[in-house]
Amino acid sequence: MFEELLELYKNKAAETERKLKEEQAMIELITAVNRLTESVGSGRDVELLGRLIDQVDRLSKEVADLKTQLRARHARASKDLEYGEGRAIDKHARALIEIMSERPGDYTTAELVDMLGLNKTTVITVMKRAAELDPKHVRLTHGKRRKLTLTYVPDDSLASNTGSDMSDRERMKLELMALT
Repeated sequence: MFEELLELYKNKAAETERKLKEEQAMIELITAVNRLTESVGSGRDVELLGRLIDQVDRLSKEVADLKTQLRARHARASKDLEYGEGRAIDKHARALIEIMSERPGDYTTAELVDMLGLNKTTVITVMKRAAELDPKHVRLTHGKRRKLTLTYVPDDSLASNTGSDMSDRERMKLELMALT
């Protein structure tokens, strides 16, 4: 119990520190923009402002990637000592669904191998399990050259399932079984 509280406090401290750094970066950005507006050369100012905006955009993407990686590592590190492969696969699948819900999009097997730090065979199993656990939001597709893609579809963009979708899903399951 104390270990859980310690971990909780560590997470809160890390989050507070991250917010502080973000706020400091925003203050620096605002002061830089103020300095740009005060300077004389407007052509150079626009160029500098454009570079600053690009840098902020790049940094926000890096922060989002780091948060995803930390969450995946934390999900692996906080995993209880359980002896069933099915339980571990379920935990990885739930962690993957949580990560994908925060950053919807298409994820290939190679990206998930890097993100989760698992081998390719295990990632394919986790992808299948994630599609089984949340079929409403998670779509598993089979692309060219046997490339698997996992897609998270938010609630607002869900389309109604038709009979052909179900047959495609069954065909996909059979193909995935053949892969593993």
